[in-house]
Amino acid sequence: MSTMPEGDAAGQQGNTQHGTHPGAPPQAGVPSQEQYTGRPHGPVPAQSRGSEPSGDPGSQPGRATPVTRPETRVTGRRVVQYLIDAFLVGLIPSLVSIPFDQSDSTFIHVLGGIVSFAIFVLIGLMYWVIFAHRQNGQTLGMKLLGLRIISKGGGQASMAQLFIRWICLIFDAIPYTWPFTGLVGFIVILCSRDRQRIGDHLAGTLVIAAGSTVRSPQYAGARTQDAGTGPSQPPIEPRQQSAGAQQPPPQQGQPGMQPGEPGAGPSQK
Repeated sequence: MSTMPEGDAAGQQGNTQHGTHPGAPPQAGVPSQEQYTGRPHGPVPAQSRGSEPSGDPGSQPGRATPVTRPETRVTGRRVVQYLIDAFLVGLIPSLVSIPFDQSDSTFIHVLGGIVSFAIFVLIGLMYWVIFAHRQNGQTLGMKLLGLRIISKGGGQASMAQLFIRWICLIFDAIPYTWPFTGLVGFIVILCSRDRQRIGDHLAGTLVIAAGSTVRSPQYAGARTQDAGTGPSQPPIEPRQQSAGAQQPPPQQGQPGMQPGEPGAGPSQK
């Protein structure tokens, strides 16, 4: 015969039942004790990533800053910049050709022209393409006059765009006589709506005024799609409840209720 009180035995049995099955649904008639803590049990369904919060494009790093058409109205500075850059690129080849020009031999003159042209092409490639790309679309003349080359589609001009732009100097630099060099390019710039020379049209580039606040400019007239400019929607957090909390507790007198269970009526004897 057990000497343990009936109340203690019932309490111990209840504690054992709830302790051994922590994830079991609560008994009928007892309010659910499960609360949402932000860490749902089980696998969470995949959520679609919403668009990033929109805001001031210039305040977020890496976001393109719109460039308006008036910022391309820098024709006067471009003329001075081109004369400076053309002088720097042609300085060394001109100095190299001096010893060859002093010779009376035709062969030496031809050889000097070939050597000078090869040096001119090599320096031009390094200066107009490689150096300008490493300097964020700026040559020394552009740095001096506050200009910058950008892609018309938005962002920094690529190496391929700068290469096309440099090759097209064959046409833009006509005539090649100093100081009238680049007259054809100057006329095309004046006739262009976005102040582009032949190289800019073929390469898809623009020359704008370089400001200190312009990090990654984007031309406002370009047809580009920015996935981050749409309205932002907060992600929906999943809220899960236990199976017992989703179903209402059975009422008194319903079938399936056993005598002695919580919420049941007085047992019939």
